[in-house]
Amino acid sequence: MKKVTLIFIFSMAIAAFANAQATRTWVSGVGDDVNPCSRTAPCKTFAGAISKTASPGIINCLDPGGMGAVTITKSITIDCTATLGSALSSGTQGIVINAQTTDKVVLRGLDINGAGVTLGTNGVNVIQAASVALFNVRIANYSGAGVETTNSSNQIALSLDNCQVLNNATGVLANSSGSGSTLLTVSNSQIENNTTGIDIEGPSSSAQVSHTIVSRNTGDGFKLGNGTSGAALDSSTFSFNGNGVDASAAGGTIRLSQCIVHANFTNGVTGAGTTKCFSNNAIAGNIGSNACSSPGNALQ
Repeated sequence: MKKVTLIFIFSMAIAAFANAQATRTWVSGVGDDVNPCSRTAPCKTFAGAISKTASPGIINCLDPGGMGAVTITKSITIDCTATLGSALSSGTQGIVINAQTTDKVVLRGLDINGAGVTLGTNGVNVIQAASVALFNVRIANYSGAGVETTNSSNQIALSLDNCQVLNNATGVLANSSGSGSTLLTVSNSQIENNTTGIDIEGPSSSAQVSHTIVSRNTGDGFKLGNGTSGAALDSSTFSFNGNGVDASAAGGTIRLSQCIVHANFTNGVTGAGTTKCFSNNAIAGNIGSNACSSPGNALQ
């Protein structure tokens, strides 16, 4: 009888905890993580709010503040669109996403910065999820990647729209391994002043870059570093990089349409892989190669 009673009490405690989670929670620069994270009693940090937010729920920012680093393990949206939600992670990672393979994560209106005596290691590290979408997110000053995928299984859809990724070792890195892969979409963004701008290193991964400026990266602006992967670059500018566009691995294919590849300091378009350029690109004024390896057409 005593054992049954203990099981009942334990079950009630779990149910009470689940019921305590809210669909929408709030954080504030003057909040407190002991609070329930409600609109009138907000938490202070993303880490404090996430345990009190049901999946798939939303964490909103009430006012400007440093909301801290966080590890995300479930479907969640963190939205600070109406104000400034910041995560400073000197010496550590900013946001780690290690959720289920069916979980969907959205980050919107955030400033993620690794500045400090010791730079942060990675801005956003996606270890596992179904999809991760970044909208209007600014990421800067990381010794590793601004945004990266490091999954070793399943496919992750990673998208960046209207984002700024600046002053990192690598701006955006698709670094899947094993049976993992990345579907990367970058649109309406600025990837600038990194060592490498966008780097596709994972197997069987794909990238679509459109209406994006990739500039002032000291190495490659865009690099396709795996021979089983491919990329389509459309209506984007690659300028003032080392190499503008580099299909560095044999077997990989990059297709360019309506792109400007200009004033790169080593080559405009280069690499051991295939670069197919449609006739509506402007590839000129680069120190080295200004030519793709083959023309593109509607069937290639």
